[in-house]
Amino acid sequence: MATDNTFERVCDIIRDNAGDDTVELTRDTTMAELGLDSLATVEVVVAIEGEFDIELDQSVNPETVGEFVDLVEAQLEK
Repeated sequence: MATDNTFERVCDIIRDNAGDDTVELTRDTTMAELGLDSLATVEVVVAIEGEFDIELDQSVNPETVGEFVDLVEAQLEK
């Protein structure tokens, strides 16, 4: 289960890329709901990799905030 800190850090990155620091995010919030297309999603991946000093599998295409958080947690546990 993701820590609150990980969730908030991922949310901050997604908010920054969405250009809206006030949007409320849940694990079920989709990138499409935030207006983030596939290029913006790749930018989120790159930012997350830099923030957490991890590498995410390039074949995955997270569609929700929760999927991003789960990917980060899985890498941090390695």
